[in-house]
Amino acid sequence: MADRRYPKDFLCSIYSKDGMFVQFVVRIKNVPGAIAKVSSNLAAKGINILSGFHAANPAEEEAIWGFFIDFTGLDLKPEDLAKEIEGLDVVLEAKFSPPMFDGLIIDELFFPLMVLGERSVVMRVETFGEMFRRLYERFGSGAAAILYEMGLAAGENKAKSVVKKYGVNGLKALQIILAERAAKGWGIPNIVNRKKLETTITVQDLFECLPFKGRHNKAHSQFFRGYLTGALSQLFNKKASVTEVECIAKGNPNCKFISRLS
Repeated sequence: MADRRYPKDFLCSIYSKDGMFVQFVVRIKNVPGAIAKVSSNLAAKGINILSGFHAANPAEEEAIWGFFIDFTGLDLKPEDLAKEIEGLDVVLEAKFSPPMFDGLIIDELFFPLMVLGERSVVMRVETFGEMFRRLYERFGSGAAAILYEMGLAAGENKAKSVVKKYGVNGLKALQIILAERAAKGWGIPNIVNRKKLETTITVQDLFECLPFKGRHNKAHSQFFRGYLTGALSQLFNKKASVTEVECIAKGNPNCKFISRLS
């Protein structure tokens, strides 16, 4: 487990009232130094590279580099810069997207959003919190059953996907699934105790409970509890039961789940 983690910001938008930003996507050769050659060209012109991402498959000959750059105060046209970048021997194509208006640039060059090769969507944790809150307001205890069943299906599906993709099962597959939850922003899970039929898992900043931090007198997770139940049942081919014994919604430092197989 990493000693320190850093926030991960998707290439989505940048806003600064007095700024002038442009989005670029550069298709480059998948060779050492390709990004350095492009970035050196930009640096020589006094262009600051802001947020972005680099996607390269080791089996492919091409890679994609997308980024926002700050054009504020520069006497340079984006189309001229694109032509110059395309002239570099490591560049196959360079495209740009202008700002929506001065001060705001929103990604218009990338779609769909892919995470680990899977079509994905992003929603704010606060949005999930409002969705869950509304469910509980309208359906009471029935909302807990709905969220649990949703998590159960999602966990079973993820377990099947991991087994098929990586050719592993059992504990190794569970470790992959939990590591992916952190990479995808769900929270930071950690297996703190593992016995033959019982596993204790803590989760730091679990997205499902975070909007309700310290506001409830009992454990709040239903979706993730169902997710763990579905994944564990599928991976170990046994009936799993999962109980949340600690929860940030009721003031505990982390959410803690105890799973039992029978």
